[in-house]
Amino acid sequence: MRTGNSGTLIRFVAFWDRLRASPPLKRASLFVIAGFILALLALLPTPEESPVADAERFAFDQQMRILRKVRPRALADDVVLVGTNEETYRVFEEPFALWHRHFAEVMHALAKAKPRAVGVDFVLPQRSFERISPGIDLAMMRGLLDLKRATHLVYVQTVDSQGNFVDVQQNYRSIIAPENLGVDQHFVDPDGVSRRFGRHFDERSGREQPTLVSQLLLGLGKRGGEGYIDYSLGAPLDYVPIHRVRAWDDAALQKAFGGKVVLVGSLVGSVDRWRLPTKLLRIDPGRPAKLPEGDPQEYTQPGMLIHAQALRSHLGPGLLHPVPWPIHIALAALALLGVLVKARPGVVVAIGALVPVALLVASLAALAFAQVLLPLAMLVLGFWLALVARGVFDAAEAVVERLRLHASFAGQVSPAVMREMLGGNLSPGVSGQLAEVCVLFSDVRDFTTLSENMPPVVVTTVLQRYFDRMVKAVHRYDGTVDKFIGDGMMVLFGAPRKSEDPCGDAVKCALSMMEGLDALNDEFRREGLPTLTIGIGINFGVVTVGNIGSSERHNYSAIGDAVNVAARLEGLTKDLGRKILITEDVVSRIEERFKFDPLGSHNVKGHSPVRIWGIRTVRAASAA
Repeated sequence: MRTGNSGTLIRFVAFWDRLRASPPLKRASLFVIAGFILALLALLPTPEESPVADAERFAFDQQMRILRKVRPRALADDVVLVGTNEETYRVFEEPFALWHRHFAEVMHALAKAKPRAVGVDFVLPQRSFERISPGIDLAMMRGLLDLKRATHLVYVQTVDSQGNFVDVQQNYRSIIAPENLGVDQHFVDPDGVSRRFGRHFDERSGREQPTLVSQLLLGLGKRGGEGYIDYSLGAPLDYVPIHRVRAWDDAALQKAFGGKVVLVGSLVGSVDRWRLPTKLLRIDPGRPAKLPEGDPQEYTQPGMLIHAQALRSHLGPGLLHPVPWPIHIALAALALLGVLVKARPGVVVAIGALVPVALLVASLAALAFAQVLLPLAMLVLGFWLALVARGVFDAAEAVVERLRLHASFAGQVSPAVMREMLGGNLSPGVSGQLAEVCVLFSDVRDFTTLSENMPPVVVTTVLQRYFDRMVKAVHRYDGTVDKFIGDGMMVLFGAPRKSEDPCGDAVKCALSMMEGLDALNDEFRREGLPTLTIGIGINFGVVTVGNIGSSERHNYSAIGDAVNVAARLEGLTKDLGRKILITEDVVSRIEERFKFDPLGSHNVKGHSPVRIWGIRTVRAASAA
């Protein structure tokens, strides 16, 4: 098992290196990965119920609402609605099943106006009520015949609980022929919203069943198409209360309905109400005047409006048609080319926000001017997936590079320098900048004499254990080991990252180094190894820090007078019999926290006299 896992890891690393080394392969791989994820989102669990399909429906609704606001398009010969409201039920005192005479009066009134077509979204009476109200069937028949002679009349036909069409009762069969009937069926998406229009087929027989809208269109000399209903088309709809129509004079009837397509139906109650992408009625009598923001009822409207908007779409520019699948796939492939985007995170975020806006504008233009429905959600999701795939790969690549850099240089540079390298804060190549730092030099006294009496392997072991202990103290106080000089060490405090208290950190580090050396010497005594004595010099000043050296070989270091003084100070520790020597520049910044001994001014090679201080340690240093 271990061998198999190791082989898999090796192959993965090899493939990763191939990806990094070949930009075309990397781009192709990211394209395939993003495309595969997009395909899963578009096909699972089914194409109609997938996340992409949900997003497309949401995008469709939002575009319809935007277009209704920013580009309202009124129709010259718009559909006219005649509907019931609460007042109708007060005026018509009989139960709805006995409204025959009222409907007849409305039909006689409409016949006078001679509309282009009339669609009735009320089901014809399914039984006779002659015994209850004699003469009502005859009144209804006269109204139907009068309106049928004046215009093209279509009544809605419904189905029973078993899915069978409800037959027209005997009284009306001689007037209402098959061409005067259309089924009341709508295409409903999985989210319960009606957005599409098309041919309706009986599930049992497989035969096409004409719908109310298709029958009306035939009477107008048009054929019903298939596609998405354009809910952005037309001004907000007003309606004429049905009980007022019968009281109008001929002039009013002609003005309201003459030459128009008229739809008659219910606008109140909780029955036959559907969720639609947009609000179509200017005033909906079937819902409260004010609804809370985001209330589900906001877009729940009478089913008659679906017929009205389908008619408007056919009478206007036409239904909306999605792009063919080959173009659909080609557009998705273009969106996936987002894997080519390589920029800083802020730029990528900006692109990720601006491209969807541009796509939305293009989609709105295609809808408004060409009746073409672009796959907006798929394009946006595909582009975002491409950006995410590229971002994840680049982030993984950066992490791998950081790990490799850390593994390669962890033992060669100080942790502070490593952090700056990984953070990209160190300029590449030879460079330098001025910084205030505290410089610490340490050196093992008489180590050359000691090493002459020890085997090389012992010398190496002693020196390594010594440096391990000293470096641990340096890192504890956030110091940076600049370099090792034989058995000596140069340390910076305040670079490469600025420190709030570089002098205090340097002095505490020096004391910690002495404590660590005492513990190490105890170990050496027990092991029969020679003990070590060190001297430390500390100075503060302005130096140049950065990548020092040649353009081909350089390393992070510091140069300047403050460095030279610290080195000379360490050399004086033996002469003055002190383990730690500090300049006045250091003491002046931390004097209140430590106890110092003034040692006067001393000549320093290559420099003017320097005032030097000693710091009290646990053990007094010998003069030798």
